[in-house]
Amino acid sequence: MMIANSIYSARRRRGLTLAQLASATDLDKGYLSRVERGQKSPSISTLLKIAEALDVQVGQLFGEKTGEDAILVVRRDEHIDMKSDEQPGMGLLQAILPASNRRRLSLFMIEPGQEVNSRAADHPGDETVYVLSGTLVIDFPDRSVELREGDCVHFDGHLRHDIRQVGRAKARALVIIAQDLSTRVAD
Repeated sequence: MMIANSIYSARRRRGLTLAQLASATDLDKGYLSRVERGQKSPSISTLLKIAEALDVQVGQLFGEKTGEDAILVVRRDEHIDMKSDEQPGMGLLQAILPASNRRRLSLFMIEPGQEVNSRAADHPGDETVYVLSGTLVIDFPDRSVELREGDCVHFDGHLRHDIRQVGRAKARALVIIAQDLSTRVAD
């Protein structure tokens, strides 16, 4: 009965009728009604179709709960300032979500300075920069890319790059780096 209740609840949360769910899954409306009432036991392939149409994980249909360690919340006062006094023109660099052995993604907030950093960055993985405010330029060895508020760029982190502010308005951006866990050195 747990699966039946889970399907019914998920369908109602999505605001779908049985007919809409039947159409999305290519299943008979009457069959789905019997599944929701616990009169029929769906096959795994049917559960996969239903879960996809309801945009839920199959485990949720079985009553699976999210583990405590599956969700990480980092509060504002837990961000780690990484600005170095050795690089006064660098601006703000703050680790919001550092990568770890279990997490391939890291997230940084930057307010780049106007000067070009003498040590351009390069690292394994992919990098995405999303500009929250102002204008910034990312200098690559053979070109520069200017980004304004709302712009985003994605590139291979192995490309040497430097980020700097352009203009008077303070630039602020999110930098997201994703690395392959299998190649990461232990913390």
